[in-house]
Amino acid sequence: MGRAALLPVFCLPAAVCAAWTVYAGKDVNWDLLNYHYYLPFELLAGRLGQDFFAASAQSYLNPIGYVPFYLMVSSGWHSVAVSIVLAVAHSLSIGLLYLLAWRLFAHLPGRDRAILSILATALGASTAVYWETVGSSFLDPLLVPPMLAGLLLLLDESPRAARRALAAGALFGAAAALKYSNAIYALAALPLALAMPGQSGVARARACLAYMAGGAVALAVMAGPWLALLMREFGNPVFPLMNGWFQSPYAPAVNMVSERFTPAELTAVLSFPFRMIALDRGLYSENFAPDIRFAALLAAAVALPLVAARRNAPRERALRGADWRVFAFFGASLVLWLASSANARYGLIVLLIAGVALARIAERLLPAGIARTALAVLLVVQVGASVMASPPRWFIAEPWSLRWLPYDVPERALREPALYVTVEVLPMAVIAPFVHPASSFVNFRGQHSIPSDSPKLAALLERHRDRVRTLGRGLELVDGKPREEQLKAYDATLLRIGYRVDAGDCFTIPWQRDDADPLSRAANWLAGGQLPHDPLSVVSCALRAASRKPADNEMERHVSALFDRMERACPGLFRGQTAVTEALGSGWSRNYPGLDARLETSAERVILHRYRAGIYFDLGRLSDWEREGAGAPAPCR
Repeated sequence: MGRAALLPVFCLPAAVCAAWTVYAGKDVNWDLLNYHYYLPFELLAGRLGQDFFAASAQSYLNPIGYVPFYLMVSSGWHSVAVSIVLAVAHSLSIGLLYLLAWRLFAHLPGRDRAILSILATALGASTAVYWETVGSSFLDPLLVPPMLAGLLLLLDESPRAARRALAAGALFGAAAALKYSNAIYALAALPLALAMPGQSGVARARACLAYMAGGAVALAVMAGPWLALLMREFGNPVFPLMNGWFQSPYAPAVNMVSERFTPAELTAVLSFPFRMIALDRGLYSENFAPDIRFAALLAAAVALPLVAARRNAPRERALRGADWRVFAFFGASLVLWLASSANARYGLIVLLIAGVALARIAERLLPAGIARTALAVLLVVQVGASVMASPPRWFIAEPWSLRWLPYDVPERALREPALYVTVEVLPMAVIAPFVHPASSFVNFRGQHSIPSDSPKLAALLERHRDRVRTLGRGLELVDGKPREEQLKAYDATLLRIGYRVDAGDCFTIPWQRDDADPLSRAANWLAGGQLPHDPLSVVSCALRAASRKPADNEMERHVSALFDRMERACPGLFRGQTAVTEALGSGWSRNYPGLDARLETSAERVILHRYRAGIYFDLGRLSDWEREGAGAPAPCR
């Protein structure tokens, strides 16, 4: 394909994605409020020792990939400009998908080749997961283009295979370094380096080594410094992950798991393509993202060997080497994705390539005209389902504004440093860059709660002895004070570290409308009628010293010992995970975010609640676990 032809291949998707992101509205996703904006601030401000779990466990992911977004926003770029820049970068996936399809349909005449390549690209990009993230702060759509470019390099049949493999390895390695879940795709592409076309055995071995070398260099450059900083600070380069191996004293000595979407058994894997059609936010995506393409792809793949076995099957449409290499990468990626997470965003490259793979198999199975018609109909149905069922943004679509994060911070928060202790699942670490730079942030209770005797927490409490505050979206001021039920819930948690809320010393950090400028007004006129939201303001209240009842401390230690016993006795339920024991109303609980489960006591009974699946496991009476040698209940067996 000539350079002139490449211009519309990349410019048209860029224009479409830019227009879409304006229509969809300003993205304020949950992860942005938690860690997308905080991570690069943590890196650039050198806050590893100043904060502790400010954004829960995500506080220690590699921040490099989020730096461009942070620099644009913190430098005062208009939110529309920032989103369009990101959308253009994300649109590269569509252009690269077209190049991939163009290679697979190389056996067709020019016009037919172009039509099927367009259909394949449109079908690949028809997943709602992609459009919900275009123009947002998520890394997933930003890291798919380098992986697709690496795949195209491995399919190339031009000379200098080792050089192409080196570049491909660097691209896959960079994607894995910036987001660790992408490591499975670097692994899936490794066999392609060993099977580069037109090469001798020695040349292929050299290409494979070059691929691994490129990946290692990219990992060292893009992640090495951050891993070294974590190793120095915590004794674990991927803290708090894999802490069962590294045994850092600052996190539980377990290897965290994530089983939210992972299929638990073979039947779940086999039915997965068909269940993707349903409106189910518990299957593979946190949002509604119905997908009929995988069911069609599975049916086509099953029919493929039957049609290929016919003696009168057209040889000109037979699958070639490039087809098999793409299918091998797609199949390996699909298996590894399902086995590791089955999370829609983590599998974005799989969702995109699925459309291209389906188009190639359909062209192999059906006469040309019927294949094009079938793909077009499937595309219309897929797009229609996505439009009707899927939201335009992952979490919140806000009106466009001059500033992406229009917080109006009170003078007091700018003037007075403090230790902000958050106790909500969404810790709102996005606030950290806006308050006094000497302030510290700790998410004491959230997705991953911290033990009350943590040495780093104790050091921060001592450093900010008389300047400890709490902060959260769950606090609302009425006549200048939080409501009584909110104070009760906060105090039940904060008493574990010897504090309670001072209701007479609170202030609000409001999220203000900032859309009076002409560009914001124009963008909001073009946007899809998104309603303004106001749950993004936060309230901060001072904390004062308080004493917890000795009986409560003793009961917590007693229940913790019993919970430890349950975790050991029920390995099939707990998967080697542990957590901090916390008060839950009049009872006690432990939260396991990787399992989407909570262990809780209620009326003397112990329940393991898989809250996303709506499943309850009755583990018997709490008193039954006090007896040594008591048999484990049925769910444990």
